[in-house]
Amino acid sequence: MKIRIRQYESYGVVMDASDIILLCVTILIVIVVFYMSAAIVAQDWAMTPPYFLRLLAVSLVFAFVVPMVSDLGRDQGLANLMLLLSFVFLIVVVRFVMVEELAVPDDWLASIVISLIGVSLIFIIEALSDHLFDLGLPSVV
Repeated sequence: MKIRIRQYESYGVVMDASDIILLCVTILIVIVVFYMSAAIVAQDWAMTPPYFLRLLAVSLVFAFVVPMVSDLGRDQGLANLMLLLSFVFLIVVVRFVMVEELAVPDDWLASIVISLIGVSLIFIIEALSDHLFDLGLPSVV
């Protein structure tokens, strides 16, 4: 059974049910990673429903928007520049979506550190999943 997702139709990608399940698992992993990185920075492990929705929004941006921008850059031969711009965009999203709920003295520094820890952990998780299970996380890096 093939399911067409309107967002991916422009890329000519058709996802089946297993791809959608893997994408949902990826989004959950990204939520956990950004929760852990924000909790490390803010030293606050509390989770409220509005904060969960903020984490979900950041994770969706990380799982969908960042790879699309990177793919566009890869098509034009600007892959490294687009990865850098994606990281800067992620910092801005983390600053204005997640850091609003955190009690940190410097919002921009916290968003940079949260993004750096989050991206580093995602790279480690993807490398481990690729090496151990021969399974790459979709649409993340």
